[in-house]
Amino acid sequence: MFFAMFAASEVDSIATLLIETSPRVFRDGSELAGFAANFWLGPLFFAYVRDIAGMGREPGSRWIGNRHFLLPAAATVFVIGTFALLEITHDNRLAGSLSSLETLLLTFVHYGFMFLSVALAAQWAVYVVWVLITQAKHVERLKQYYASTEGLELRWVSILACALGIYVLQHLIGQIMILLGGRDLVTPLLDSFLVLVVVTALALWSLRPSPDLEKATRRLAEIEAPQEKKYEKSALDVEQSERIARKLVRAMEHDFLYRDPNLTLGMLARHVGVSLNYVSQTLNQNLGQSFFEFVNGWRIREAMPLVAKGDATILAIAYEVGFNSRSAFYSAFKRETGHTPSSYKSETAKP
Repeated sequence: MFFAMFAASEVDSIATLLIETSPRVFRDGSELAGFAANFWLGPLFFAYVRDIAGMGREPGSRWIGNRHFLLPAAATVFVIGTFALLEITHDNRLAGSLSSLETLLLTFVHYGFMFLSVALAAQWAVYVVWVLITQAKHVERLKQYYASTEGLELRWVSILACALGIYVLQHLIGQIMILLGGRDLVTPLLDSFLVLVVVTALALWSLRPSPDLEKATRRLAEIEAPQEKKYEKSALDVEQSERIARKLVRAMEHDFLYRDPNLTLGMLARHVGVSLNYVSQTLNQNLGQSFFEFVNGWRIREAMPLVAKGDATILAIAYEVGFNSRSAFYSAFKRETGHTPSSYKSETAKP
């Protein structure tokens, strides 16, 4: 549905390029269809991001709901009515003999388009923010169960959301200029560039099968529950929690479990012989950390003296302590120490 609406939003551009002398009714229809299609892009993209992030698979969760499609539906109905009105009054407009009712209706249509143009800008501002928040929530969910989240974080969603936002904005500016009696100042080059960015992002990232992401979101859906319900019936007392915390620390300190780049919460729970929920509860409530923070903290503790010593490359150290990418190591090191590996090495080398 998203692809169909994105294609529909480009119908007017395609018609202009392919059929320079297209019939008036076709030009009017394509422009109106493109305008209405832009209203569907936001909610459909939001639903799409929620789906690939596995948000719809959470216990008790529902699809994003019909309320998200009220504005697109209203805009579509308005556009259909406008198209019919333009066809009915076409001959009268050419002859300059519009009735008072037709004049009133055309004035309503004019201001209706101005209102919808503003509503479109507001809609996309909201959906870009919602998409970015959804992506951030997805990352936080991953960090409860995975020690390494590279390739699962959907960072491309942020790029695509911003590109789509700019794409809709430039369409909006063009519509406003036309309504004000001017001409669309947004160049076809910018429009084509934004379309290229959107299509490339979809082709490179979203259309490729991602078994790791699918496996991760399915696993999260199986073991995840709202936090207030997750622990409300837990029989875990303070003494048990402290005992589990000691087991977790021992697994890191003596068994070096953090060196496994594919370590998950389930693997840690099996290693210490404790249920997954009890391990998660202990990490969150007793140690005050997510699984991701707990494991990567131990990785950085081992890496710090190695970085200070300087005998091995940063990449070699990253792999040795359990990271599977240089960028993930840099981010974790900066978060734990407040320094990049290079600046930390320079600081520790000072007399």
